[in-house]
Amino acid sequence: MTLKYLLKKPKTLFISIFTILLITSNSFSQSQDYGSISYNKAINISGKQRMLSQKMSKAFLLISKGIDSEEIKKELNSSKFIFEKQLDILSKNAPSSAIKLSIKDVKKSWVKFKGVISSPPNYMNSEEVMKLNTSLLSKSHELVLSIETSSKYNNQFFKNKNQDLANTINVSGKQRMLSQRLCLYYTASLMFPDQKNEHKNVMNKIFDEFDSVIGDLLINSYNTTEIEEELGNVMATWEKFQANKKGFLNGTFSLEDVFNTTNSLTKSFNKITGVYEIISKSL
Repeated sequence: MTLKYLLKKPKTLFISIFTILLITSNSFSQSQDYGSISYNKAINISGKQRMLSQKMSKAFLLISKGIDSEEIKKELNSSKFIFEKQLDILSKNAPSSAIKLSIKDVKKSWVKFKGVISSPPNYMNSEEVMKLNTSLLSKSHELVLSIETSSKYNNQFFKNKNQDLANTINVSGKQRMLSQRLCLYYTASLMFPDQKNEHKNVMNKIFDEFDSVIGDLLINSYNTTEIEEELGNVMATWEKFQANKKGFLNGTFSLEDVFNTTNSLTKSFNKITGVYEIISKSL
């Protein structure tokens, strides 16, 4: 197409220039990062939000049950602060309207949930926590998926090849939440015997998902020696529950044992997820 031809066809010239400008604009607006952080970092952070929603709920119930522990009080207070701080980071760096909408939904749920966990710990407020925690968890999970979807589009746009790793970070990070949720519902089953069957069913689903993912991660192609060693620690810690699932679901383990074990599992998967994130930076 010659310049002379374009000058004779002003409509064609306009369309051609508009198309070039549109492509250029899209190229500049699409970024390889989630604001000032990487997409994989954003997936890890948003994944932690899922875990914190359950950690706060668990701590509130334990305090309501009369367990006077500075460690548990610290868990509740620090988790509230970290949740808000991380939500602010995700909000300020949000690169798309879809992600911003997901964050708006999380904030709505957080306002209601924060109001309850900031109230005096007692059985009545604990029942309210049990009603609201899943909503906050669900909205937080939707945010993770929204960021992962944006990451997938990003990787296709820039021809990156680490989308599988982004999904691994999500799945591994979710184990942190499942650990805390397991302790939350174990505590609830002891506090609210009239709802024990309902809570037992939830525990059963959590238990099976957590156990299944351990096996999946064991054969993950991105595993390093450090990750494999930590997964070995996870299996050793998890074995006593795995070997006596029926006893676990029926509440035969001490609450202190469940609290310490699930916290240990959370720490291990936080470490594993962090290593996966580091690996993503080298790809």
